[in-house]
Amino acid sequence: MAQAYSMEGFEIRIDGNVLEMRTEGMRTSEMATDPGRSFQSFLNNTDVRGILFDVRGAHYKFTDIEWDERARLLGRLCHHVPTAIISRPDQSAQIARIVEQIEIRGGMALACRSRRSARDWIDTLTETNPTG
Repeated sequence: MAQAYSMEGFEIRIDGNVLEMRTEGMRTSEMATDPGRSFQSFLNNTDVRGILFDVRGAHYKFTDIEWDERARLLGRLCHHVPTAIISRPDQSAQIARIVEQIEIRGGMALACRSRRSARDWIDTLTETNPTG
């Protein structure tokens, strides 16, 4: 049975061994409390071997400081498993900050434009390294 959680503006689900989180609509840093807690709960209570964020439908109103804080937080949370982030071209600079923070901590991250390329990348990595 698939595990899933959703509320307005985001959805989290487990697809195989991959935690997928989709975010949409206007987002501010104050809105991260419920999604953040849910995301951490899924990470702590499931056998996740990959993370996929789809933020193409989201429009963020973050300051540079808020983006830096979010990037560091995601770097700490996601560095232990391959993490793919699907975004729009106008989100590239912000997503690059997150990828950098994951990689600084020894993790693997990919910024991409499609779900298929994200899943192919994660599936290839998790098939060759099944212990995560």
